[in-house]
Amino acid sequence: MMSNKWFEKGWFRWFLVVAATISMALVSVYEYSWTLYTVPLGKVFNVAPGSAALGLTFTIYIIVQALSMFVAGRIADRYGPRLISMLGGIITGIGYVSSAFANSLPLLYLTYGFGSIGVGIIYGTAISTAVRWFPDKRGLATGIIEIGFGGGSFALSPLIQYIITSISYRTALVYLGITQLVVITLLAYFFAYPPPQWLPKGFNAEEYERKRKMIKRSKSDFSVSQMVKTWQWWVIYIAFFLIAGSGLSIIGHLIPYGRSLGFSIAAVIAVFLFPFANGLGRFVMGTVSDYLGRPYTMTLSFGISGISMLSVAFIPKIAPLYLALIFLTAFTWGPLFSLFPPLVGDYYGPKHSGANYGLTYTAKALAGIFAGYGASVLFTSYGIKETLVITGLMAIVSSILALTLRPPKMPTAQIAGAESQRDSIESKTK
Repeated sequence: MMSNKWFEKGWFRWFLVVAATISMALVSVYEYSWTLYTVPLGKVFNVAPGSAALGLTFTIYIIVQALSMFVAGRIADRYGPRLISMLGGIITGIGYVSSAFANSLPLLYLTYGFGSIGVGIIYGTAISTAVRWFPDKRGLATGIIEIGFGGGSFALSPLIQYIITSISYRTALVYLGITQLVVITLLAYFFAYPPPQWLPKGFNAEEYERKRKMIKRSKSDFSVSQMVKTWQWWVIYIAFFLIAGSGLSIIGHLIPYGRSLGFSIAAVIAVFLFPFANGLGRFVMGTVSDYLGRPYTMTLSFGISGISMLSVAFIPKIAPLYLALIFLTAFTWGPLFSLFPPLVGDYYGPKHSGANYGLTYTAKALAGIFAGYGASVLFTSYGIKETLVITGLMAIVSSILALTLRPPKMPTAQIAGAESQRDSIESKTK
């Protein structure tokens, strides 16, 4: 066990950000490099790269990752993030390696889905680290960690593509899986949450709120059961589903979508461009939200993303223009993952942040059904333009919903009950 003195070191929370960012980068290949495997997997299993049968793998990943994040969040909130995160690293690596030996689609669903459990664990503990350790810079810290998940595959995808082309997709899965298992498990040993009521040296919550009036926060810590009774959470959940579903449908089908629009080479370039812009946008918009506020930043970002998606559907066959719009779409869509975590932390407090955001993140599971399977059906049945119009409108509606948000207020009776329980605990410890 680490000494509590580590918590007082100014550098320790930044070290955790680095460890979390590296871990997120390694697990990000499950999501953002998936499309690289669709062509060789399609040949092995005799299905089209954009088929619903192959897309179901991506759907299973999204659902399992989101649900496991909620469960892991509750465990980490109660027992700490170290052991559950180390387990997450092991599961992630085993899942990726075992997927290399899947000789049927059902077996691929099983192995890729198993590894997705580990992705959910790492994602949940990494994000909760930012919320708990950075009450003064939640948007910035979350944005940095999200660079790992959004931009990590930008660095890894060229390597994966090279291994797939020069050797085989199976080799790529094995190499990356072993790396995940070793590196993430070692880094996860250092994962820790600060002690209760911990604050950075020199940080004053009231002074912070006076200086940054756009940041609206609740004064109470809400449990999961209390959170779901507020109307704000349901608006957050619906907005999350809409914006997540819009972008995930593009991520999982970048190559098929691009080729159907007539961009063969640009479609491959987009696979590397999307995660780079995605990660960069998470950092930029996360930082902006520390000054502009989460809801206004969401409206700006998601609105631009929706307009960009609509534009892709109707542009002339000009590759640079297509890539520019893909960049803009990714840059303004990716920030959803650096804006919703601090928003939930602002509105519902840091105490139950792992479980609270974990439950909110299950909206991504529903979005995954649309993105992996529903979007495949739309694409094959109606065409690329119709699919992009629907996803663009989803993003725009999400941006409008964000404007309705304001911090919830806990009922007086619940506040009194919480204070009574805290006083009782303190009296027993004296």
